[in-house]
Amino acid sequence: MTLLSSLRRHFDAGSYERGERYQRQGRVSALQADRLPDGTMRLAATVQGSQWIPYVQSVLLRVNANAVTMLDGECDCPVGINCKHVAAVAIAWASRPAEAGTASPKPAPAAPALSAPISDLLERLGEAAARDGGDSYPDTVRKRLLYVLRMEEGPNGREAAVCPLSVSLRKDDRFGSDDKPYATGWNQGQIPAKFVTPSDRAILQFMAQQLSHPSHPEKGRALRGEWAAGLVERMLRTGRLYWEDFRANPPLRPGPDRAGTARWTGDDKGRQRFDVGLDTPSAVVLPTVPLLYVDVESWECGSLTTEVAPHLAAALLGAPPLPPAEVAAFRNAAAVRFGARLPVLPEPPARTEARRVRPRPVLRLRCGRTPYSPFGYGGSMMAVPIPVGVLEFDYAGTRLAGKTTAPLQWMEDGTLVTAERIPADETKAAARLNGTGLIRNETPLSVAGGPPVRRELFVVPGDAFEESAGWLTVCHSVLPALRGEGWIVEIDPDFPYQLAEAPGNWSFEIGDGSGIDWFGLSLGVDVGRERVDLLPVLRSVIAALDAIDADAVSPDDAFFDIHDDFRDGNGASEEPRGLDAALDALAPDGILFVPVAGNRFLPLEAERLRPLLGVLMELFGLQTGDGAVRIGRTHLGDLAALEEAAEAAGVPLLGADAVRRMARTLREAGGVPAVSPPAGLRATLRPYQQAGLDWLQFLGAHEFGGILADDMGLGKTVQALAHLLAEKEAGRLDRPCLLVAPTSVLGNWRMEAKRFAPELRTLVLHGPQRKAAQGTLGDHDLVVTSYALLPRDRAILAAQPWHLAIFDEAQYLKNPTSQATKATHGLDARQRLCLSGTPVENNLDELWSLFSVAVPSLFGDRTGFRRQFRTPIEKHGDAERQRILARRVRPFLLRRTKEEVAGELPPKTEIRESVEPQAAQRDLYETIRLAMDQRVREEIARKGMARSHITILDALLKLRQACCDPRLVRLESARKRVAKGAASAKLDRLLEMLPDLLADGRRILLFSQFTSMLDLIKPELETLGIPFVELTGETRDRETPVRRFQAREVPLFLISLKAGGTGLNLTAADTVIHYDPWWNPAVEDQATDRAHRIGQDKPVFVYKLVTAGTVEERMLELQERKRRLGEAVYDQAATEADLLTAADIDFLLAPIDG
Repeated sequence: MTLLSSLRRHFDAGSYERGERYQRQGRVSALQADRLPDGTMRLAATVQGSQWIPYVQSVLLRVNANAVTMLDGECDCPVGINCKHVAAVAIAWASRPAEAGTASPKPAPAAPALSAPISDLLERLGEAAARDGGDSYPDTVRKRLLYVLRMEEGPNGREAAVCPLSVSLRKDDRFGSDDKPYATGWNQGQIPAKFVTPSDRAILQFMAQQLSHPSHPEKGRALRGEWAAGLVERMLRTGRLYWEDFRANPPLRPGPDRAGTARWTGDDKGRQRFDVGLDTPSAVVLPTVPLLYVDVESWECGSLTTEVAPHLAAALLGAPPLPPAEVAAFRNAAAVRFGARLPVLPEPPARTEARRVRPRPVLRLRCGRTPYSPFGYGGSMMAVPIPVGVLEFDYAGTRLAGKTTAPLQWMEDGTLVTAERIPADETKAAARLNGTGLIRNETPLSVAGGPPVRRELFVVPGDAFEESAGWLTVCHSVLPALRGEGWIVEIDPDFPYQLAEAPGNWSFEIGDGSGIDWFGLSLGVDVGRERVDLLPVLRSVIAALDAIDADAVSPDDAFFDIHDDFRDGNGASEEPRGLDAALDALAPDGILFVPVAGNRFLPLEAERLRPLLGVLMELFGLQTGDGAVRIGRTHLGDLAALEEAAEAAGVPLLGADAVRRMARTLREAGGVPAVSPPAGLRATLRPYQQAGLDWLQFLGAHEFGGILADDMGLGKTVQALAHLLAEKEAGRLDRPCLLVAPTSVLGNWRMEAKRFAPELRTLVLHGPQRKAAQGTLGDHDLVVTSYALLPRDRAILAAQPWHLAIFDEAQYLKNPTSQATKATHGLDARQRLCLSGTPVENNLDELWSLFSVAVPSLFGDRTGFRRQFRTPIEKHGDAERQRILARRVRPFLLRRTKEEVAGELPPKTEIRESVEPQAAQRDLYETIRLAMDQRVREEIARKGMARSHITILDALLKLRQACCDPRLVRLESARKRVAKGAASAKLDRLLEMLPDLLADGRRILLFSQFTSMLDLIKPELETLGIPFVELTGETRDRETPVRRFQAREVPLFLISLKAGGTGLNLTAADTVIHYDPWWNPAVEDQATDRAHRIGQDKPVFVYKLVTAGTVEERMLELQERKRRLGEAVYDQAATEADLLTAADIDFLLAPIDG
């Protein structure tokens, strides 16, 4: 690369080519080159352009490796920076032999040389063409820099201003909508945007140096001083100067010089302003030096001359008008001072007259603005609107501000009329405003863009709430009174508190909504000629009442209380005690102002609204996302309550007569009709269980869902199975039913279905055969799956229509954002039932989540539920909200505690909890089983059954340990499985049960044969924070743990079967859990009798945890056939007939799925 070739990148193509031509024509002279201390080269030269006087250049450049790496040149031509003249200087320097490093090459044959006059002519023609057509851009540059010229109000009068704008050029060559002010500051080291031409750079740099910086860039920079006209001329040359609107108007073009006539013009107030008249009325005069005009018809801009000296003419054009009283004095002083330079002077009025005019007070409600910086000193400024009342006075049609004292003057038929102010009347008007609660403003504010003022402005004192309430009261009560006293009252459109007329006709209207399930509700009022629905806007009122209502009760009170099967529906709510005080606080004058549209407010009579507040508060929990209120079939009780409240408020309830009759029928229902138990049910239902079946059948008949929330152990499973069987026997089970439960209880559901409802075709969708079974869902009555699999099989389960979906242990769905909960919403089921002994453990959000699954239409969205129920109840102890919530859920939530139904329970209830082993645990079990099976058979083959007793017992022991917890098995293979994540499904199930049982107030005895298993359980209890005592063979002080448990100091007693199976009296317990079944039922019974004995005054529940499909389950099944089996295994004196047979061994050691 040579010096010459490296110069091109520092210039645009046109400037470099013209500079090259200038250099060849010998136009560069007086070229000097100096090297500065830092190695930078400084060039100075002159270049002969198209004018008589040559242009002067100063260039700084840096050279590295025979290439110019930096070049910054200035010229006093109009372009100014890196122009063609600078290019000519740089090319001339680089062409010198000393700089190029070689002898100057011989010039190539050139075209015949042009004479200097012809060269100058061509140069002038080029510049003229540029002025006519503006700058040219490559096709790839789609942005433009425009200059917009307009007249603005300056501090002393009107002045011209220009605003540079950047804007995109669309494909159709029209301007885009992305225009924005372009910065006029310029850094010499800054790389310009591609759409900024050299001429633009010169203009922007000049504006930054000569014109003041604007406070509002969108208004542009004021064109003042002797430079203004020249700057406008430069902008004209670009072809991108516009008058006011660059989209509507064409660009301005240079126009001819014109002559104007100086004159003074007057207005109806006698004020006179200097003006210049032109023959063309469409011309606007710019106060520059010299004067310029803009013709808005021909879109020309040019110079304007007049008989007044140009500087005087520009100053007078930008000056404010002369008041009539000052005209004569100005005329005399100007004639003496300026003489012939100002030959045209204003004429004073020919006649004067004094009059007495009484002022009429004017109150204008407007918005004042004060500059406020959120970022402190030097931060960006924004105007904060403040509602104000502006006090003015109308003197014969002329408005005067309160602070001015000058007399009023106006012209009338050539006569200057003067009226003196009447301060006493004005003072009286200000005092009248002070008496309304308004006070004088002490902060300077700008109104309508004017200068800051203070004393003539009135404001409402207080915080934002008090300000809003105060202004609305002023508009409602004060303004009508002032109008009656003769005041002029005006309200600007942007004033934030516009009052609509009080509505006349109110009515609740029930629409069809979306069919038979949902019905729209509105509270219509007439506002002028418009019908407005008040329910969406009353939402903010209800929210304000919530904030004010401090009526509270203890949050420990129960939020639901179900004792009857189905009470009198959802009756009308009693008036909330705290709402009266809250309403009085919001409407102390008996008028409540609600926003209806924009800044309009509607005054409502508080007494008419009062009876509706309770039921409206409840209904706002049913809002949709767009703020509309709707009532579903599940809210018919709310509709009945609304009808009563509307009647009390004198507001008619219109529409949907059939729906309203249904609501009254539901409210007046006598209870759930009884049904017969299904014939195929292999169980006798207790009375409370029969009531539960009646309730489930009633909900199903109306396709309602619900939550069965009975205490643990009261038979939720058998009630659900009875409901399923009743549906099948009635012929309604034309679709399968889905049951979702924790993985640990899938086996229990399989066993209970087989036990109580064997006619149900049951499929457990779990394990290795799950994928293959997915295609047979429709062939079964009951499909059982787990919460873990529900999200994975979401698509398959959602595609299958279900008659009924049951969610056991529904506390798994208490997190509404969990994948399992989300998957339930996609299921197509006629009825949805949740089974949970603890529907609320931590907060009411859990109840909302369960009902979003079981009865999705019962509540609104989660945010509305929190506002309506959770926050008032949990944080404020709101008893009224508790009552409303209980009434809302009562038809769909059935809960019986063991205390309520104690009279129906037997002294002892045994419950088998079948637990499905996890995959890793299942694999470990099978590994041990295969090894033990081979070992036992080899031992029996060698010694016979009678002498293989120890080997058989050891095999069964290891299998039982694998069922309890893989960590109990003392085998290397077991340790490896544990290291890889093999865990105990039975332990997981125990840890699920204990918190629920303890939450119900149960006192529990937990038995295990293995003290090592108790050692594994203890740290888990400590993690859960469950206190316990322990009794094993190593316990020396047996009295203390027994005393503490009996004294109810701890709720859980861990006992090894051998240490505590006999000799203890633990009647404080009402629940017994056998973690691992004992082979001898009598031993288990003895342990159970520690609680179930004389002195026990409560029913006892006995839970037996059994690992499904394993030796535990097979042994219990075998016990039913051979009652003495357990004794035979452990009794050394048993006869040969009591011992296990070969068939028994095959049965006990069969594969887990065998």
